[in-house]
Amino acid sequence: MTRFPHPVLACAAAWSFVVFLVLPAAAQQPVGRLAGTVKDITGQAIKGATIRAVSPVAIPNEFTSTSDQKGQWAILGMRLGAWEVSAGAPGFESSTITVRVAGLQSNPAIQFVLVGAPIPGALEGVDTKRLQTALSSAESLMAQERWDDAVAEYRAILAMAPPLDTVNLAIGRALRMKKDYAGAAAAYGEILKRDARNQKALLELGRTQHEQGDRSAALATLEKLVAIDGTTDEATEARALIGQIRG
Repeated sequence: MTRFPHPVLACAAAWSFVVFLVLPAAAQQPVGRLAGTVKDITGQAIKGATIRAVSPVAIPNEFTSTSDQKGQWAILGMRLGAWEVSAGAPGFESSTITVRVAGLQSNPAIQFVLVGAPIPGALEGVDTKRLQTALSSAESLMAQERWDDAVAEYRAILAMAPPLDTVNLAIGRALRMKKDYAGAAAAYGEILKRDARNQKALLELGRTQHEQGDRSAALATLEKLVAIDGTTDEATEARALIGQIRG
């Protein structure tokens, strides 16, 4: 008598065959990699920023990463296609862009430039996407050492969003790089008018005075910074510069 396979076993075998065919194909779908940096408007790396990538159609549909001490981050294993990528850190306005992920070697680095979060409501009415685009453009000009163009872009940003007076840090940095020490000091002074204890502005002012050759002014500025709070990263840099000035 001819025996036929049990129907349940036959179905199981069929499904196994389908799974065998389908799973390897899915596993072989190409994936991409995104990488980049997160910095503030002065060009300093932001450590511990959270980078989040989301896609409504990909599986998995969300990845997160964290920036390292150099502000660098990377996300691996992303399906190809459109992703919304955001970066945020405590004390900063978050930034979000949409990118299209391609093959492993063909995705340009994403450079997030974050601004310190102003008082609540300070950016009401400001086109924040345009603001972030302008900040990235200004940082690109800085990387190209186009100091005058960068200053013009940063000043346009300041006109767009006056509460972001920390943009003066970037203006001062650009002016200091072109050795316009008086202009750089004036930019840092704009911040110190509002907050005389701003350690970032004091540090950059001290560096400017040192490069200008005004040793006594640089020491006074840097010692004031350390006296405000000696535990910060700025205070550590100030002490190192004080030691360098004193020889």
